[in-house]
Amino acid sequence: MAKVYADHPFQLLPTPTYQQRNGEKPDEFINAATQMACAHNVMLRSLNAIYLQAPHISAEQQHPFLQFTDLWYKGVEHHHRTEDDIFFPILEEMTGEKGIMEVNTEQHDAFLPDLQVFAGYVRRCLAGSAEYDGAELVRLIDTFAPALREHLADEIPTFLELNKWGERLKGFHARFALEAKKTELELGILAGAVFLMATHDVEYEGGIHNNFPPIPAPIVWGLRNVAWWAHSDWWAFAPCDRAGKMRPLDVPVLET
Repeated sequence: MAKVYADHPFQLLPTPTYQQRNGEKPDEFINAATQMACAHNVMLRSLNAIYLQAPHISAEQQHPFLQFTDLWYKGVEHHHRTEDDIFFPILEEMTGEKGIMEVNTEQHDAFLPDLQVFAGYVRRCLAGSAEYDGAELVRLIDTFAPALREHLADEIPTFLELNKWGERLKGFHARFALEAKKTELELGILAGAVFLMATHDVEYEGGIHNNFPPIPAPIVWGLRNVAWWAHSDWWAFAPCDRAGKMRPLDVPVLET
């Protein structure tokens, strides 16, 4: 019997750090692209978990599952809004190149309408004005997920190619981190921060990203051992356990 994990159907991204040659020291652009790839894999891993479990949700599980699904949407929306409103303008300012990330912004616009239809359905189900249907949720995901996955993959080499700007972008990653701190609690400690703990695989690519997200160890401990329990029913549908390791999803196992 083969257990089912959230590593498909939407393929996870290899990180630039992992793809480097042995002994090669990552520069600022590789580090930034790797952080971005880890964030994108959080989205893909949790979307996989939603997609695979949606047809098997019981009536008792619907509310916490939909809360987890709605939080996924909020995280994706927050990520892309932060890029469009903060990160991309920083790059334009530092390079002096207007529209430097225009292709990425256009990709956001391409999948956003279908993503919002999906979010609307989830929220109507939560409000009780629509009846939950796992097959319908999967159908709605299929309308935007291929374009979303393509965008998440395309953005990584785009960040790597920023190295052509050299000294003009010196320190850009630190500016990203500083500005991101101003919005990082928008999704809440008991929701958004714990969501990251439940959806980042600390063993991915041999465990080289076990310090993602870059949060002090005492805070990580508190998130995993205290804050986790506030919405533990939501995290029952997450791809990772409380230790950040991938776990089998609660779906019928496959015959081998």
